Amino acid sequence: MARRVILVAVGALVIVLGLGLVSIVRSDGVPSPDPTPTQDQVEETLFLQVLDADGYARGNVVIGIEPPAADPLTVFLAVPASLLVAEGDDSVTLGTTPQSADTLAAVTAIEESLALRVDAGLQLDRLAFAGLVDAVDGVWIELDRPILLPAIGEEGRVRVLGPGWVKMDGIAAADYAVLRIPGESEDDRIARFLGLLQEAIERMPRTEDQMRQLLTSLGSLAQSTVPTEELVPFLMSVRSDVGAGRVRTEVLPVEIIRGGARPASIAAPDADALVQALFPDARITPEESGMTG
Repeated sequence: MARRVILVAVGALVIVLGLGLVSIVRSDGVPSPDPTPTQDQVEETLFLQVLDADGYARGNVVIGIEPPAADPLTVFLAVPASLLVAEGDDSVTLGTTPQSADTLAAVTAIEESLALRVDAGLQLDRLAFAGLVDAVDGVWIELDRPILLPAIGEEGRVRVLGPGWVKMDGIAAADYAVLRIPGESEDDRIARFLGLLQEAIERMPRTEDQMRQLLTSLGSLAQSTVPTEELVPFLMSVRSDVGAGRVRTEVLPVEIIRGGARPASIAAPDADALVQALFPDARITPEESGMTG
């Protein structure tokens, strides 16, 4: 009887080991399926605004990180400052939202206009953006023609940059980023802004402690809707993607309805499809839109 029990136990052990060996062999040849994305595995979004000397947000971009289950990628969607957005019972251009008493005005405007969830908003005024660029030891930009920057200082000295490769310090970069060049199209101006912004991001710190120090050093000139600590891992991921070239850059298509120095526009018919393609997991449904703002 005892011998039979021992034989049964040994047989069971052999079967278990055999199944385990089969499992190991199969796992070597066939990769295990990726886990189903959880509710937390969605895109993170940041709406960044860069202001000119008058407090007008000429630089506006939604930055999104793809879900962890997808190939790593950071998306930059530039939104023209001319886009008309709702503010109370009125409409204003996106560029004027920093002047609102509501600190969430810009974030709310993007969410309602594009049906796009925004996890955080960050506004950098002229000196804050200059401080960011100086903190990364300036940026190199290639200019195909001489560029005149606004006069600075008591003497009102006009600065001329280029042509060729130019290393810009913070103030020069901040003015160049939002500069209006006569005859330049809005798309070209936005492309110039995004190129400089991505160059600055690529040169940002490579450790979380240094990134935290950089953001803290900007002080009250950088207005964020979330604590600095929440921006650190997001920007670390963005910096890594930009440095590796894992970036997709687009401009929201708009239709101009009023020209001038500060034009007004509305989203073009194909704008919604572009937003859907870029941020499929960050769209706000009609049911949710009634609860935002």
